[in-house]
Amino acid sequence: MLLPSFRNVGLLALGAFIAVRPALGIYDLSVPKDPLGDLKVTVDYSAATTWPKEQKANGRRAWQFSSHIIFANPVGNSTNNHPAISDGQLWQISRDAVDEMVADRKQYGISPQAEPTAMGILAWGSEIILSSSMKGGDSFFYEYEDGNTLVGQALQKCSIFSQKHKNDGSCAEPMSAHLYHQDSTRKPLKDELPRIGVWVKQGAQGWTKTDPCGTWDANLWGCDRFTEFMGMKPINNKTSLEPYTLATLAGGPTRIDQIQLCGGATRLFWGN
Repeated sequence: MLLPSFRNVGLLALGAFIAVRPALGIYDLSVPKDPLGDLKVTVDYSAATTWPKEQKANGRRAWQFSSHIIFANPVGNSTNNHPAISDGQLWQISRDAVDEMVADRKQYGISPQAEPTAMGILAWGSEIILSSSMKGGDSFFYEYEDGNTLVGQALQKCSIFSQKHKNDGSCAEPMSAHLYHQDSTRKPLKDELPRIGVWVKQGAQGWTKTDPCGTWDANLWGCDRFTEFMGMKPINNKTSLEPYTLATLAGGPTRIDQIQLCGGATRLFWGN
């Protein structure tokens, strides 16, 4: 562990009326819990407690898990031959994020069936975002803020001559891009030459490194079109995993937090 994590007490009120008994297999969102791993991957409390808009106690909710890490030095972009954080290390970090997501799901009492089936890593500048896909949020980007977020608009532009995204935009790639653009002072994502890698849970094969989703049908498109539109370069899924030491990677983390999918204060876990 790097340092003890800190709970954002400002979120307590959101879960005040969602106290249930995990022993019965029912989730418990009464308070935001501290992440269990070094990467600080945890459920997005804002999405789980406010989306969909019509919330009922113990009803269907939007489950999405994420973390945001800022390093002392640049992590490397898609044009670097020898980035400070290699492609293989990005794959390993995001695979470790899968295990942290599973552990966090269990501590909230969320059922296995509600667990997202993808985990992605977005790397640019001196930062990375770890973000799962969304489970239970329906057409989040087509409905949240009436589809007027930057990612929502991008998805609509991608589908201008065809139907919407094959998975309703609920994949890890759009989630990562949305979290990036929650800071309105950032450059357009494509200007940062970002790298993106995604693990997907595929039945008996388990968690597998994958390319962005897509099909051969021009009218049924996926994240292959979205990542190209956003300038996100997919990491080669044939790249072997490489070990890393978080405390020294790219000069070491200076801050670990969680950007909230539905807005609100960032949850700070380490640093300042």
